[in-house]
Amino acid sequence: MSGITDRPSPAPTAQDVALAERLVALAGEALSGPTEQVADQLRAHTAHIALLDRQAPVVSAVLSMCRAAAERWQASGFGHFSVARHMPSVAPALSSLLQAAVDGDADAQLHERVRRACAASAEDAHKLIAIGAGVHALLEAGPSRFPAAAATAPIDPRRLPDLRARLISAQHGKPAVNRLALALFENTGTLVPFLNSADDAARVMLAQENDRLAKARLYHVDEEMTEAAIRKAERGRKGPLAPHRVPARRGFIAFGKPLVRTVPEDEERPADVVAVSWGPWAADFAHAPGHLRPTPVTGPRQPFWRWFGPDGSVRHIEAFDGRERPAWWLTFWTRPTHAVPGVPPLMADNETTIGATETPGPMRIGTTDEISHVVYACWDFITQEQVTKRPITQQRVQPRKPTDLRRDRRKGVEDDSAVHLVTLRGRRPQPSGSAPAAPAPSGRTLDYRQVIAEYDRSHCMNPHLHRDDPDKELHYHEEITVIEHVRGPDGAPMRPTKESRTVHQLTAEVATDAG
Repeated sequence: MSGITDRPSPAPTAQDVALAERLVALAGEALSGPTEQVADQLRAHTAHIALLDRQAPVVSAVLSMCRAAAERWQASGFGHFSVARHMPSVAPALSSLLQAAVDGDADAQLHERVRRACAASAEDAHKLIAIGAGVHALLEAGPSRFPAAAATAPIDPRRLPDLRARLISAQHGKPAVNRLALALFENTGTLVPFLNSADDAARVMLAQENDRLAKARLYHVDEEMTEAAIRKAERGRKGPLAPHRVPARRGFIAFGKPLVRTVPEDEERPADVVAVSWGPWAADFAHAPGHLRPTPVTGPRQPFWRWFGPDGSVRHIEAFDGRERPAWWLTFWTRPTHAVPGVPPLMADNETTIGATETPGPMRIGTTDEISHVVYACWDFITQEQVTKRPITQQRVQPRKPTDLRRDRRKGVEDDSAVHLVTLRGRRPQPSGSAPAAPAPSGRTLDYRQVIAEYDRSHCMNPHLHRDDPDKELHYHEEITVIEHVRGPDGAPMRPTKESRTVHQLTAEVATDAG
């Protein structure tokens, strides 16, 4: 028996609406407190509706309820509801179908599309009806229904070398070229080489990304350091970037807690960023197949790359080799919504570049600029020991076994595949517990303990010239971070610290609790 008729559905009657409301109520109970009894009732109810002659009007009533709930969802400031995002277990065909219904698609062939998706299977019809009711229940409950455990899981540092090798292997094949070429053809790229075809541009970009990945030093920063980097990113970086503040020429950093970008109103929340890779970049065609040549253009200058701005503007990037002015390319990696055979475990979500001597501007909310500032903060933390006697991080190297390393070599990895586990030195002090006291300033005796909040400061690299060279022509300063610590003698009473700033953490828990 066909799951849904291929004819336009008649208008739902009062009985049809009652059946749809009963189904939605069961779906809400199954989501809030899943029990075997509720699951059995939901299964039996969907089977009963699927066998009715008027199942199509019932489904129409459910979809109408979904549309009404979606309007309330957006009116409450929760943004655009994405079926693929909030219900990743739904098959892609049904997901796109339900999304069209939620968005109020007035397609006259909606029932025909439903029939094809269900493939004339009663079991699939049960699934569609139950999923439709589940969408409505989620919309009614709001984002608070989504538990924190459903957020994107971070990368296990033990699996980081294998994941990097899989990414390199996946990007060597023709399917990877086709996927990226299709994305470039749809104008979803930000930085694109100026070539005759999208396939050639995809080959250049994949070749350069594989070079960055193959030679990347692997880093994993834990949850506490990720949160500290987010706080520093929000305070803003005062000075320009420099090559000695980048921990490795090429690197791949995985975060202990996935990063969630801020969502403007009426926009869908993008996928969580779990890792970022970087490496030197120049507007040339290094590491690309030899037959590729830039497209000639009329005029005195010949652009090699194009930059597409969010406002539709296009800027030509002149050729440079990166020797006089080093630049770094950052790729942001997310987990795919659906596990599809042949698709790598991570997907490149977006990219950006930054050049040496450039001072990152204010963090632009709702863009990949948020993630970039967190990466710059991680770089500063890791390299702070090179510019001051007060390092704030410590590294533990997790080496790769020789047999696994030989397998990595066969897949094109040139790095030693050792994982650098980066953590903050010590632990964040707790006011009620005992913590090592920082030495008190000379000439002053404290009779209390106090938590000193985290802050950034400009560190003079040559104090002897600090007063004689006010314009910093003969010496320079470095920006360093002093993490939260306790000041005062052991055993002294703790004086409460009044916080004067609010810190927004770019993490999955906060994004969930915000609902």
